[in-house]
Amino acid sequence: MNEELFPDDTDQLDAKKVLASMQDPTVMSRWEGSLREMVEIAEAKLLVELKPDVSAAELARHVVFAICSVMGGGVVYLPRGDSLKRALRDAKIYRDWKDNGTPIPELVSKYDLANQTIYDIIRRQRALHRKNEPDLFGFDEGTMH
Repeated sequence: MNEELFPDDTDQLDAKKVLASMQDPTVMSRWEGSLREMVEIAEAKLLVELKPDVSAAELARHVVFAICSVMGGGVVYLPRGDSLKRALRDAKIYRDWKDNGTPIPELVSKYDLANQTIYDIIRRQRALHRKNEPDLFGFDEGTMH
């Protein structure tokens, strides 16, 4: 049946092109934003559903359903390996800094990173979070003169 719907489907993914595009800042910020959004959805759902009588399987279903309800219907790139670990670490650093008020020198020590690296992570995460905030004044950055 597939042959009838997609005759002569010779379109193949070029792994080198896919990997090269993953380094593009736009693509990186998009999946980092999706990852951040999934974590926030999961945290919110767990706060509501986390009770002594709820099993891990039930919690998992609640979390997956919540993520699908919010993000369903779209294409989401899910990273793996070192890039995922780095993205999760960066989000945790930003949360430690912003939400917990952890000073930069303490973050440097806690995460065993250079001062400049911590500042770069906070700058990137701040831009990522700012991009996903609603525009309360009706201005779109692209339309301002």
